[in-house]
Amino acid sequence: MAKTEALQPGYCIAVHLMPDTAPENCYIGVVDVIDEHGILMNLVHWDEKLDMLGGYTESLFVPWVNIKSMLINTENQPTRRFMSDRALKWKQQIDEMYGKGKPALKK
Repeated sequence: MAKTEALQPGYCIAVHLMPDTAPENCYIGVVDVIDEHGILMNLVHWDEKLDMLGGYTESLFVPWVNIKSMLINTENQPTRRFMSDRALKWKQQIDEMYGKGKPALKK
């Protein structure tokens, strides 16, 4: 079980799930509620045109037992960089691990 002290409502996270847990292997969102059973997160995307969170789509509950790893952005780190760059790259790397993503472009 993950240590809930590492997360707070409002933190941006990218959650890597155990295989065959959900349709996607990784979800990006904002922590809404944390309890002894898991995390309720609001799924979001980054709007490049507005340069901000593009809005919430739906909520996803993830039980602790189904979490393989998480990338966490605290209140001390820039949300923009996390959401527009780091979380998306991390999700792409996870998708590639499972053969579901496009190979990353080399710069």
